This record gives sequence, structure tokens and C-alpha cells, in this order.
Amino acid sequence: MMKVSAAYEILQLEQSASAEEINASYRRLLMEYHPDRNVDRADWSHQMTIRLTEAYEAVLTYIESLEASEALRKAAEEEQLRGSEAEEEADSGYSLGTQAQIAGLYDQILDQIHSYYNEGMDKIYLRQEGSMRQRYRAVLRRLTHIIERLAMAAEMPGSNIQHKQINAIGGFCQAFYESMLIKPKEHTVFAGADAKSQKLYRLGSASLDRAIYRGLLKMEREQGLICPGARSAAEKNFMYLLANYPKSPYVPETLIKLYLLKCLSALCDQIEQASD
Repeated sequence: MMKVSAAYEILQLEQSASAEEINASYRRLLMEYHPDRNVDRADWSHQMTIRLTEAYEAVLTYIESLEASEALRKAAEEEQLRGSEAEEEADSGYSLGTQAQIAGLYDQILDQIHSYYNEGMDKIYLRQEGSMRQRYRAVLRRLTHIIERLAMAAEMPGSNIQHKQINAIGGFCQAFYESMLIKPKEHTVFAGADAKSQKLYRLGSASLDRAIYRGLLKMEREQGLICPGARSAAEKNFMYLLANYPKSPYVPETLIKLYLLKCLSALCDQIEQASD
């Protein structure tokens, strides 16, 4: 296949030439190389005519490819524009009242998370007795109330984005509540594979707690993302436990923690998008 630059050179044109200029130059050179005008060098005339025709076809193919690429680019831009318009239309129902509900309920969730971690309720054995138990149960009741109000907020008018936020916040709140219901194991000393799975569970849980506490309460970011390292570490420990110790007594708790991690990541996605 002849190079495009060589083809334009044979046609004695710049690559910026128009279609009319290309056709005109081809016809002019075709007449110039015609055998009737080159009786004394018939072979040269024949070869030049072949080269000219090849050059003309190469340029036409090149132009067609450019036109096809341009058509695809325009189609992609139009599709993107239609997608943006559809998204704007979907979000045209933005409600200030719904947004106020979202902000208020999210703040209430953060208050309960603050109490949970700063009052030691994440220490699963300590929250079983005395005043700690009462505070623990109070946080559970408040989370139940927040979950109910989030369900009501989901029925309120609002934009597509607002309802995604409600779903993400509600999913996380529900998962955090379920994680709080995990009961401590009896004072059992594990050995062998069970001891290894216990260690993986504790490491994963610690990383997950770190992501929640530092990411949601302390608002720590790494390159705009909410504690990606801690979330990744939690997932690796949980998945390793499930893959290598499927009979571990910590499998049920690990599945609950993975669900919480999934809901946390969905909430982080919404927060990060809102920050862009």
C-alpha cells in the first residue's frame, strides 16, 4: 500500500488539498501521462499512469478513513451529549427539602458512629455489661430510627443523584447496624487453622474500622479517595479467610463484615463524586 505522503507528492498536492483539487490534479496528470502525448516513451507513460492511479486511490482511501473517523467522533459526542441531557433531565427533580433530610440524617449517623468508636463499643466483649451495654443498646435504637427515616426519605421527591445518595447512606447504616449485632465468641482458645482465621478476621475488622473512623469521621483522603489502603487491606484479609478457611467459625462474621465493607465503598463513591 502506497504511503499517503508519497501519494500526495505524486499528485503534486499538499495534504490539505480539497476533493476538487485532488480530482482536478488527477485528471490533469492523467492527460499529461497519456500515451498519445508520450509516443517516444510508452513504457514510462504506462508506469506513470499506473503510479498516478495508485496514488489517487490511496488518497481517496485516506480521505474516506478521515471522514469515517470524524463521523464516529461526532456520533460519540452526540451520544455523550444525549447522555448528559438525560442525566440532567433525571436530576431535574432536585429537592432542597430532600437534600436537607439527607444531610441531617447523615449527620445523625456520624454522631452514632462517633459514639460507637469513642466510647469503646467496638470492643465486643466490653459492651456486654453495665453502662456500656446501655449506651450500646441506645446506639442500636437510634440507628433503627435513622434507617426508618431514610426509608421514608427514599419516597420523597428528588433527583436521581439524591436518591442514589439516600440508597448509599441507607445501605451503609443498615450494614453498620448488622455488624453491631455480632456477638462475641465464648471464651474459646482457638488453635491451628481456626487461630489463623481468627487473626485474619481481626486484622480485616481493624482495617475496616480504621477506614470508617478515619474516612467518615476524620475525613481523611488519599489522592481524593477515602482511605483506599485500609479498605483494600480489609478486603484482602476477609477474602483470604473465606478462600482458605471455609470451615472457620469466623465465616458468618466475615460475611457480615464484607457486606459492611461493600456498603462503605458505595457510600465512599457517592461522597467522592460529590467532592469532584
